[in-house]
Amino acid sequence: MAMISDYLYRKASIMKIPLNGTFELSPVCNFSCKMCYIRKTAAQLKQEGKSLIQWQKWLTLAGECRDAGMLYLLLTGGEPFLYPEFKALYRELHKMGFLISINTNGTLIDDETISWLKEAAPHRVNITLYGTSRETYERICGTASGYDKAINAILKLKSAGIQVVINASMIPENQQDLEEIIAFGKQYDIPTRVATYMFPPVRRDAELSDSRFTPKEAAEIFVRKQKCYLQGDDYCRMLEHELARIGEPFQDENDEIWGSNMEYMRCRAGRSTFWVSWEGKMTACGMLDFPLVEHPFEKPFQECWMNLTDTVRSTKVLKECNQCEKKEICNPCVAMLHAEHGDVNKKASYMCDMTDEIIKEMKTQLQEVKSHEE
Repeated sequence: MAMISDYLYRKASIMKIPLNGTFELSPVCNFSCKMCYIRKTAAQLKQEGKSLIQWQKWLTLAGECRDAGMLYLLLTGGEPFLYPEFKALYRELHKMGFLISINTNGTLIDDETISWLKEAAPHRVNITLYGTSRETYERICGTASGYDKAINAILKLKSAGIQVVINASMIPENQQDLEEIIAFGKQYDIPTRVATYMFPPVRRDAELSDSRFTPKEAAEIFVRKQKCYLQGDDYCRMLEHELARIGEPFQDENDEIWGSNMEYMRCRAGRSTFWVSWEGKMTACGMLDFPLVEHPFEKPFQECWMNLTDTVRSTKVLKECNQCEKKEICNPCVAMLHAEHGDVNKKASYMCDMTDEIIKEMKTQLQEVKSHEE
């Protein structure tokens, strides 16, 4: 069912309005997660001679973004609650009328924080739940107590009437918690979004502790996720629908916006949304510097936005994916291709292999469902 927000994004894309912006305030986090794409410590920043952008400058930028049409604003990190003067920045941004969302691990949200958040309620607080036990948190984040603090924050935010969403990033170290994470969200009637594809560490140096599924494992847990959300006939119909899409011509009601035959980036990135990193770099998406990097702290935001969105709309991508019969299942993403091998026009073996495995797993699951019905 189409939402009012879908209409707004569609109109914004047509009219080249930056409806949604992300301010990545800091790379610093109190966790050391194995799949993080950005993490730095305060000591690393100091050693590298880098510093964070002052909150007043973020506020000035926000004013320019508002004048250009921005309504939705995501504050993220790192861990945004570690950003100096986060409370002051948030309050001033709220006064400006933005619908603010916050990405956080939840561990710094105490009673006092909930109190001032309630006074100026955010549109949504997105809390990443890394697992359903202290042991899982110790394996992934390096701190067992993070689990208790995250659960406490989720429940207290909900009790305070603040909209909360659970995000979950699945890797080998927490895959056993998948069903319990989704069940927890259902128990408390909290929307739960589960990601089964993890980007390579594209914005930091690779580490020995980095963790990621093989394409086969990623496919299996992707289908497991669907089974958690759908039951009985609904699950069967989903499998049949997805498998029937193989080989079908790609169709999208938004072709008038994106351009036909998947020639250009087809998501909202750079069309109605943008991302500004903690270093002040503005891109279409936080996961790639393609096709352009702008610097809104050095020149007017509107100029940066028009340069970015015009470039996104005129740069062809996904050349090798355009005619693939499996693209309806794969749904190739420019950011993923760029992260996998740095070329947005060539297929990525990881994604191709994962798609093949998803198709195999769906066929296996469908056969099992039908055999039980006989």
